[in-house]
Amino acid sequence: MSDSRTAGALGASASREPAMSTEPSGAPETVLDIQALSKSYGETPALEEVSLDVRQGELLTLLGPSGSGKTTLLKVIAGFEAPTSGRVLLRGRDISRLSPARRGVGMVFQHYALFPHMTVAQNVGYGLKLRRVGRAERERRVGEMLELLRLEGLEGRYPRQLSGGQQQRVALGRALAYDPEVILMDEPLGALDRALRIEMEEQIRGLHRDLGATIVYVTHDQREALALSDRIAIMRAGRVASVGAPEQLYTRPADSFVAGFFANANLLPVVEHELLAEGHARVRCGGSEIRCPTTTTSVAGDGVVLAVRRRSLRRAASPGALRIAGVVAEMLLFGDEQEISLQSPVLGRVVAMMDSRDCAGLALGMEVELFAPAGEAVLVPVA
Repeated sequence: MSDSRTAGALGASASREPAMSTEPSGAPETVLDIQALSKSYGETPALEEVSLDVRQGELLTLLGPSGSGKTTLLKVIAGFEAPTSGRVLLRGRDISRLSPARRGVGMVFQHYALFPHMTVAQNVGYGLKLRRVGRAERERRVGEMLELLRLEGLEGRYPRQLSGGQQQRVALGRALAYDPEVILMDEPLGALDRALRIEMEEQIRGLHRDLGATIVYVTHDQREALALSDRIAIMRAGRVASVGAPEQLYTRPADSFVAGFFANANLLPVVEHELLAEGHARVRCGGSEIRCPTTTTSVAGDGVVLAVRRRSLRRAASPGALRIAGVVAEMLLFGDEQEISLQSPVLGRVVAMMDSRDCAGLALGMEVELFAPAGEAVLVPVA
């Protein structure tokens, strides 16, 4: 994912008021409480001691690479997998051993899982019928969902007669129709093309805002997580690596894994560092000495790296900035921006994402200097 797309999505997410990782007085109540949850398949652990809370009306994203455990966690919450140990509480009620139908959660699958022999209206109303809601109330609620999701006039069509975006909206309507306590979404936009993904992101944001729904959303796409989330839980190897608001995780990553995976940052070796007051450090990196933010408490030199986001690097120097000298090894054009790879004799490969107008005159093999403001570099512990 390009750093510019990440930064753009960050701007969209920051325009809302995200929940922070520490719960202040008067914060929304916890709807879903995951306590020390573990899941193993034979001798292979898929989840290890996962504890996480989901608050009333928030959209919490489970983000991580393939095999990190995010979909397994969603399946355990939904009741499709039984935990090896630990508990899932819904408003204080232990639902860990209940069937999916008795949990009070709605599920939107990546490939929709619509019933091919049912019409749009029948698919949307399926959960209501399963819960023995009366016909009149069921028809009223289905009508509300069709209007909300702009599916009016399609109620008699079958899934095969719908576009991918329409099928996705039907699956969303089916999950919303019976007003579940929590809605679970497992990569619901994964099968859509880029333009349709962006359109559906906007629709999910609007629904979340208008309905105040509590949503747990799984994706491996950092840009999607930034665009949609109030909070993000980053998963790694069956554990939660870090939880926080998008801006917090992006600008002040907890460790090198979060910085590299989520912020797509360069992880640069540090010659020496000294911890200062108020979350700052003095750092020697390459040929520069800077004062920058830090999220580490380690004084060991080999236990830290300097995280520098690609979009933070530019050709213009600024007072106190980190200086990186190297040879242009690669140039990739992305419309208004270019990705520039430098080979530094001291720091190795360093990647920058810059405005194309600032790249005039650059060529492969050219020796150049790039600079990053000290406030946009973060000293982090090695994960």
